Amino acid sequence: MPLLTDEKPARQSTGNGYFLWSVVLIVMTGLCFASWIGSFYVVAHPENPKCYRILKKFKRVEPPKRFEVVAAPKGEFITAAKLLERFGKLGKLELAQENALLMRNYVTNFRESGRRVPYVSGKFQVVQSFDLGRADWFPGGAVAVAQSENLPQVLVEFVFPAEPENVGAIRETVTMGADVTLQRSQDLWALIHVERHADGRMQFTVMPLPYGGWQLKNGQGSFTLQSPEELLRDHGMELNLAAGLPVVRDPRLSAALAEHKEFRRKALARAGDDQAALAGPELVRLDPAKAPDENAPDVRPVPAPTPRPAHTARALPTPAPAVPLVPRAIVKSPPRPAIIGAQPEIAATRVPTPAPVALPPVVVPPKQSRALSAAEASGLVDRFAANGPGALSGDFVVTGVLGTRVALRTRESLRDPNADPARAGSNAALIVVDFPAGTAIPEKGATFSRNAERGFVIRDVVRGRNGQITIVADERASE
Repeated sequence: MPLLTDEKPARQSTGNGYFLWSVVLIVMTGLCFASWIGSFYVVAHPENPKCYRILKKFKRVEPPKRFEVVAAPKGEFITAAKLLERFGKLGKLELAQENALLMRNYVTNFRESGRRVPYVSGKFQVVQSFDLGRADWFPGGAVAVAQSENLPQVLVEFVFPAEPENVGAIRETVTMGADVTLQRSQDLWALIHVERHADGRMQFTVMPLPYGGWQLKNGQGSFTLQSPEELLRDHGMELNLAAGLPVVRDPRLSAALAEHKEFRRKALARAGDDQAALAGPELVRLDPAKAPDENAPDVRPVPAPTPRPAHTARALPTPAPAVPLVPRAIVKSPPRPAIIGAQPEIAATRVPTPAPVALPPVVVPPKQSRALSAAEASGLVDRFAANGPGALSGDFVVTGVLGTRVALRTRESLRDPNADPARAGSNAALIVVDFPAGTAIPEKGATFSRNAERGFVIRDVVRGRNGQITIVADERASE
């Protein structure tokens, strides 16, 4: 029977496509799980620059805000010695994890912090300050690097967020050599980053949660800070996490430390007497008066009508300074309290203070270091580094005190009207000793002796511009 002309041969079956659809569904399921897990990672790691950018775009993260002192997150106050002890022993990966946690807590306003916030406390001297720019971690304000009073290898990086018109005032106030003390329960500078340098220094970056103000003690020069939240609202400035921390790195950091060393030498050379050799500019906290709010009561427990000093005695930094004293007044009748043989304790004329927690010594001379008299130490001027450390021994009289820094003279030089503090090998050199924070500080006029075993640790022997020789040393920390 002939086939009809409209009939066509049947097409061979190619299957129902279930396998291809299964592959597509599996791929889509994998993408769904990846996006789900990725979203959890983004939310859990706002310290990551890319995650922070995504969260900011979807308005899931707020800029750091200002905290009132009475409403700040709970924390612990850590001194320079404790900072070095806690973070100095961490390995590279452990330190990276710690930095991630510190930054995460800061950018989330400490809402999800499961531990106490580390607040830095102690005495520091400003090494140098710099402007903040668009390429920095925070684009507006200034940053200052300071050195610990008792541990020169500890550097603290202060970030001062401020509007552009305040940057000049910050740089003029936070100058090289200015001293500042972060006091417990009053100065809330939160630690947000730790950096270990190749030379062994540790650099700690801190941010002020109250964003208050500072001024020089004499009242000349002051400034106030703004929180990142306020600067974003008023000036469009926001965190640039991709720039990373610390803000001040090498070679800028190394250049600042070298410049600061030379500055200290010149500052001591310009002083006119022992007490002036210890003095320096001071920064005090500025608490600007707030306009009364009729709708809200004052939440501050104790109003502070006057600025409270945010700093005490200035600390002599790592680089030992050069000392002044050109015409030096000779004391013809020095105080004659009884000398305590070879005892390390100071004469009973000073008021004892309670012994604090022992801190590691700034410099511990090796066992083989030799004992030097003031005359022998002054003979090493300009070449002390090549001779290594030594222990300064002898009979001393306190001629100046400023905080934890003490100026000394040998008893022999004060009795000798022909003593020449500019002659190498003379016992008339000025001796500047830094005592560890919290230890008993001798009073001016006190007389005491040190033997070779308990002698002061000599840090440097320098000559001022006027020829004055200065021996810079450290008191041994209690063992």
